[in-house]
Amino acid sequence: MPAWPLLLLFLTLPAAASEQDVASADAAIKAGDLITGMNLLRSAAAAGFAPAQARYGEILDKAEEDKEAVVWYRKAAEQGNAAGEFGLGMQYASGEGLPKDMQRALEWVRRAAEQGNQSAVETLAMAYRGGGLGLQADTAEAARWAAKAAAIRAADPRQALVKQVDKRKERK
Repeated sequence: MPAWPLLLLFLTLPAAASEQDVASADAAIKAGDLITGMNLLRSAAAAGFAPAQARYGEILDKAEEDKEAVVWYRKAAEQGNAAGEFGLGMQYASGEGLPKDMQRALEWVRRAAEQGNQSAVETLAMAYRGGGLGLQADTAEAARWAAKAAAIRAADPRQALVKQVDKRKERK
C-alpha cells in the first residue's frame, strides 16, 4: 500500500478534531456551559484552526476583550477565513482593540464580502448606501451588494425557516 493515503489521513486528523471541537464548543455554549465551550474553542484556535480562531475572537469581542479578540481575528484572517476577515475589519472600523483605520476596515470587510460572508456583504451594501467605512455613497454599488446579500440569504436554508415563521406571524 502506498504511503500517501496514510499521510493524507494523518494530515486531516487535526482538522477533523478541530471541527469536532468547534461543534462541541458551540453545543456546550448553547447548553450554558461557557467554560467548557471556551476551553474547546481556545484549544482548537491554538491548534491553528481558523474557524475556531474567528469564533473565539467573536466571543471575546462580545465580552469586550477587544485586544484579545483582534489577536484571534487576525490569525483567522491571515489564513483567509472570511469570518476572521470580517471581524478584524469591524474592529478596525470601531477602533476597538486597535487604532481606528477605515482604510484597513474596508480592505478586510471587502475581502470577507468577496468570499460571500453574508455579514460583510450586508455591511458593504449599507456602507455604499450611506457612505460608511470611508466610502462615498454610491447607489449602484449599494444595489449590487444588496443583491448579493439577498442571493446569499435566498441560498441559506435557514432563511427559508425564518420566512415561514414571518409568514405565520403575518397571518395571525
